[in-house]
Amino acid sequence: MSQIPQDIIERVRDSADIVDVVSQYVDLKQRGPNFFGLCPFHNEKTPSFSVAPAKQIYYCFGCNSGGNAFSFLMDYQQISFPDAVKVLGDRYNIPISLERSDGDSELYSSLYKLHEIAVQLYQDNLFSKSGQKALSYLKDRGLNEDMIKQFKIGFAEDSWDQLVKKCKGRGFTRSQIVQSGLFSQSDKGTFDRFRSRIMFPVFHPSGKPIAFGGRIFESDDPAKYLNSPETPLYRKSEVFYGLHKTRDSIRKFSTAILVEGYTDFLQLVQLGIPNVVALSGTALGINHANQIRKFASKVYLAYDGDDAGVNATLRAGYVLFQAGVEPLVIPMPNDKDPDDWVREEGVSAFQEAMGSSMSLLLFHLQKKDVKNLSATDRSRTVKEILKEGGMMDEKGKLKLKGVSPKMLKRMKQEFVECPVLKDEIHFIQCFVCTNFQSRVM
Repeated sequence: MSQIPQDIIERVRDSADIVDVVSQYVDLKQRGPNFFGLCPFHNEKTPSFSVAPAKQIYYCFGCNSGGNAFSFLMDYQQISFPDAVKVLGDRYNIPISLERSDGDSELYSSLYKLHEIAVQLYQDNLFSKSGQKALSYLKDRGLNEDMIKQFKIGFAEDSWDQLVKKCKGRGFTRSQIVQSGLFSQSDKGTFDRFRSRIMFPVFHPSGKPIAFGGRIFESDDPAKYLNSPETPLYRKSEVFYGLHKTRDSIRKFSTAILVEGYTDFLQLVQLGIPNVVALSGTALGINHANQIRKFASKVYLAYDGDDAGVNATLRAGYVLFQAGVEPLVIPMPNDKDPDDWVREEGVSAFQEAMGSSMSLLLFHLQKKDVKNLSATDRSRTVKEILKEGGMMDEKGKLKLKGVSPKMLKRMKQEFVECPVLKDEIHFIQCFVCTNFQSRVM
């Protein structure tokens, strides 16, 4: 790997001014020797975010975030330390040279370049004669041209080597080609991975393209969606679709609306809902939850209304719960996804459903039809909920260590007050709440 020499890091650190860096993102006002503003890392009405130029540090008295210019950029832009050094180096005109610890020190820059070439090629295709039908399809789905261009949606032609030819002779090594995830290899050579597909680029929080999701178009390929494989740039368990555009709105409202599909995301953003984010080729995992927790304390789950969507909602909700994020569920009409629903009923129907969203626990109990279960099945359902929430092991033993006391208290209250369980309150109190007593009182 390539490393930034320590003397360069120190030079950038000495040149960067914390007030100058932070004031690009936060409206600061001087009070005495320090500067204050609204914290960019949590929602607040009274400024508790302090910047101390004498010490070159920042600190929030509300959420306890703090650090220097590097850590501020890392947290705000969700970038790595080397990327933060490069951003500040560019700002203060300090060339960033790399120490080469192996023969592949330019891998990352080459992979970024390959993806930039692919994004441009696919978007050029979409707005050419070969992409007319694909473009019409997108517009018929309700996406306007501004959204298509803003998110750089494109089209991969039915060609085995269009991208191969585009990248040929540009100095990329075979290793870089293989590791990009944009091509397939066989004993016959190298071929384009994506063919006859509408292409949705996936972006790093910094705005650089790192992967693709491709939807089949006018082809008999049985795979409706084909996603990039994991690469040095792309880790599915850590990446959200669209976060590079909606991160600031999510942080502003301290809430996020999580959807499963690219078009679900695009429709909601186009209709004026700014704090949306989507998954990218995988189910929600703990790394996702830990990432979204930096921006939002609540996440509204807006998954498909079919059985698979309900099960995915429950899985995602309990992952968020374990990470200390409050999960709320926006029930979808049966067999509808957010994309179809808002196009048919309008954004007001979605907003109304969001306003009447339900807790994960209530959603789970309703889907289990718990009121009509026997006492034995109710007991089994409660145990299932505790296991999903990470509060009980497979042997039925409670394990509350590491679970957020705030989330435990909320679940206790919901168990007791949940309308679905009004006839079984005593049962729930005896089975669950007394076990929570020492943790949540």
